[in-house]
Amino acid sequence: PYLRRFAHITDRQQRTLAAMVSAMDDAVGRVLQTIRDLGQEQNTLVFFISDNGAPGWEGRGRNGNLPLRGGKHTTWEGGIRLPFLVQWPGQLPAGKVEERPVIQLDIHPTALAAAGVAAKPDWRLDGVNLLPFLTGQDASAPHPALFWRFGAQVAVRMGDWKLVKGAGLPGIAAEGGRSSIEGAELYNLAEDIGEKNNLAAREPAKVRELAAAWNTWNAGNVEPLWVSSREGKKATKAKRKARD
Repeated sequence: PYLRRFAHITDRQQRTLAAMVSAMDDAVGRVLQTIRDLGQEQNTLVFFISDNGAPGWEGRGRNGNLPLRGGKHTTWEGGIRLPFLVQWPGQLPAGKVEERPVIQLDIHPTALAAAGVAAKPDWRLDGVNLLPFLTGQDASAPHPALFWRFGAQVAVRMGDWKLVKGAGLPGIAAEGGRSSIEGAELYNLAEDIGEKNNLAAREPAKVRELAAAWNTWNAGNVEPLWVSSREGKKATKAKRKARD
């Protein structure tokens, strides 16, 4: 039925995509309508978030991310800059656009706060409670910095500045590899949302600042259990041998 709804789209993949989005839209509508029918709309905090960027590393192809660089499985903006919607009638203002960067890790502490649960410091939650930022009670940035580590791909954003090693750079694959901030490229997202003009050579102090922040953050992370398919197989064999 959904494919028939978009029969006018001649490209098969584009028609399938349109049908899937339409089916999802209908399903989300049914969920929200059920919440209304139950009289629970003002008691329900709803998040709707995209998975990740579309395929196509440089935004080319049927489902590109232009003007953003990169796409799915990358730390370029095309892979991490996503739609993020929040709804809570009576608690959050409707129609407000939040320009300050947030991250999906914020869902956990935000939901806890909405439920009246105080997050304990020893839980070491990575996200923050977004409610005071969404209601306008807090005008500061929710995060002084945001960090990513995905195989050999890494990124850190502080304000408009972003230091990144994304897929497609020399030696950086879409998956696997060991992470390091060394050799990352620097971009000013306010001036260059497409990450085309690498400013690392012109702004060495900013590179050092962001690299130091990423290294400090990464020092608190566990070592990755999976680095590449080859190393992953070795690790799996070693664990099985240890169990045996």
